[in-house]
Amino acid sequence: MGRARILLVDDDPDLLEALRLRMSAAGYEVHTAGDGVQATRLARNARPDLVVLDIGMPGGDGHTVAQRLKGDPLTMFTPIVFLTARTHDDDFARARSNRVDKYLVKPFQVDELVLAVDELVERVRQPAAV
Repeated sequence: MGRARILLVDDDPDLLEALRLRMSAAGYEVHTAGDGVQATRLARNARPDLVVLDIGMPGGDGHTVAQRLKGDPLTMFTPIVFLTARTHDDDFARARSNRVDKYLVKPFQVDELVLAVDELVERVRQPAAV
């Protein structure tokens, strides 16, 4: 089946590079995007197994990107992990309404992110029961 593909999206280039290195070391094929427009395009073209998405960024915030991805037949079943500093109730509610699979708050433990990604990718890559 090959290595699972993930898309990391954040407007902080240092964090994005650190996460890229860590997720690559965990065995993932990693694509990165620094804004919402690029994230949406890459998700449609690269068809990742999972998207890790910041909320606060240019070119469409994470809520907008999640809504686009969940509304697109090509990406509607792609799990989304929010990785954000936002802790407002309205952000949690919007994440739920956009069917975001996991919500991790910055600062975070990298191992917590890796575990969440591993679990969601394993779930999505399970062969269909016959």
